[in-house]
Amino acid sequence: MICEPEAAPVDVLLVKAKQAGAEEVQEPIYGGYENARGDVSLFGEKLVYRVNFKNRTVRQHPSLNPEAQGLYEAAQAGEAFKYCNVSFRRLSNDQIVEICGSGSFRATPRV
Repeated sequence: MICEPEAAPVDVLLVKAKQAGAEEVQEPIYGGYENARGDVSLFGEKLVYRVNFKNRTVRQHPSLNPEAQGLYEAAQAGEAFKYCNVSFRRLSNDQIVEICGSGSFRATPRV
């Protein structure tokens, strides 16, 4: 997701690198979605993060392609949208604030 300069972040996600002694980074979050399996992705300023709640980790994830991005933007917060017969749900601002407020996450390498 490419964020417009005037768009204000919904909240800030605290991300810490895996290396010992690494400082926590505050990543502004501008939106996010959940797929049918319950996997959550959050849009940072330049990166998309896949969230693993069980392990408290985030992993860089590819951004949506332009067609899927358009469907995401057309959906209201909390509303479902479909792309290639797969269901997704745009997260509400309250859900994003809840995720960001749940504590810090450890960054893991992209696979």
